[in-house]
Amino acid sequence: MSWCWFDLLDAPSDTATAQAAAFHADGSAAGWLAAWRTRARPTREARRIDDRIVDPGGAPAWISLVRPPRGVRLPFDDLAVQQARRNVLGDPWADAISTLLSDASHFEGAITVVRGAGAPRLRDDPFARVFDARILRVEAGLFGRVPPPCGPTIERYGSANPWPQDRF
Repeated sequence: MSWCWFDLLDAPSDTATAQAAAFHADGSAAGWLAAWRTRARPTREARRIDDRIVDPGGAPAWISLVRPPRGVRLPFDDLAVQQARRNVLGDPWADAISTLLSDASHFEGAITVVRGAGAPRLRDDPFARVFDARILRVEAGLFGRVPPPCGPTIERYGSANPWPQDRF
């Protein structure tokens, strides 16, 4: 599995692999979502995501962006995180999902991407039960579609990669 960096910025990036403007539900600007396929962290707040969800040719979408408060980190083994992962797999309705992370064992948020009839379901994002979510409308050029994974792992094998992981 490959990964890339992801962040919400105040302005467009000159170095991003893919990016798109993001808006709150009321239409006000939320900033720019950007992804980088680089080895070095491009911004201080950037987190790793599953590279497969990034598609510079992707259609507009709605997202649930879950981020913890500053200084708060949960291990992936935390029961709330594990249950959110189970719930996502129990009812696969999103176009793409990835957790956010900066190291091998801590959950630092999640992103859920939907289009069409799935948009209202973002209010029920299982990861929003772990930390607060921001529901944003994202312009074209950033997110693609990825089939749901075969299932989460509880053991730490492969934990250096953001979930979902579709193979062992």
